[in-house]
Amino acid sequence: MKLTLLVSAAVTALAPAAFAEGHYPYTDENCGVTTVYEAAPDHAVTLSNNATEMMLALGLQDHMAGTSYMANLRISPQYEAAYNAIPILSPLVATTEQLIEAEADFVYAGYPDGFSESRHTRDQLHDLGMKTRLNTEGCNLGKYGFDELYAEIRSVAGIFGVPERGEVLIRDIADRVAAVEERLIGADPIPVFIYNGGEDTPRAVLGNTMLSHVVDRAGGTNILGAVDNRYGSTSWEQLVDQAPEFIVVFYSGTASGQVVEDPDAELGQARVDVLKANPIIAQVPAVANGNHVLIPSVIGQPGPSSADALEKLARAFHPEAFAE
Repeated sequence: MKLTLLVSAAVTALAPAAFAEGHYPYTDENCGVTTVYEAAPDHAVTLSNNATEMMLALGLQDHMAGTSYMANLRISPQYEAAYNAIPILSPLVATTEQLIEAEADFVYAGYPDGFSESRHTRDQLHDLGMKTRLNTEGCNLGKYGFDELYAEIRSVAGIFGVPERGEVLIRDIADRVAAVEERLIGADPIPVFIYNGGEDTPRAVLGNTMLSHVVDRAGGTNILGAVDNRYGSTSWEQLVDQAPEFIVVFYSGTASGQVVEDPDAELGQARVDVLKANPIIAQVPAVANGNHVLIPSVIGQPGPSSADALEKLARAFHPEAFAE
């Protein structure tokens, strides 16, 4: 049994009251928004898959009134049973009306799509009596890695009065990171392009993301990791110049704002097909050698499953380090 399964079971079994005594009021400083909690929220709603997994990894399903924006991606197996017991408000970002109907008192987004002028801003939800949090990678404050993820875990655990659960989860992730790094001792990092779609102009995952950090910790080097932003564009000619040895294909469960029936095939594999069909990059080592790995947003965005992404990428980049 995976260690994450054991940790999930352990935190779920803990009674919230065991940790909450003397904890409140709790002040959460988040992306320029200060929120004071007098008690743990009772009707939390998540607006992204990584936010959902964060709540479930902390054993907080009993505090949840709904989830959203999983599209047709799959929740990580260790959280499936708890996830299936929570209402799914929408395959896309839950609307303001759906949040009101669910009587949401806490709205948590793992990336900024959840809060926007076209949907609902944080201020608008505050005016409706809902407290909010955004994973700090979405604030684009600079580099984001496991230390920032651990701070995110502590903040969410603090909001719900379960700090010890947060520490258990952090220890689990840190142990898995350390195990990967031990395997990679002596391995030379390889250049990696993180591809986020696009045919005429390739979109890229840049330096201020958890995925870029994970690529680096997995024994790679994001060829665009020095760019001080989260996402952007590059050119096929730049790939020729920088000659990545591996391509990480990143995708979500939607395209043009619509849910995709089979994201792994219609987005993940389809992007691999685009790479293979492009004559400009045919001699780029990653393309010529078929070196690519698919990373859906469930594990590619910052959350408890970032450890899964790390392990998957390390095994792809350096299979010799994991040979038994």
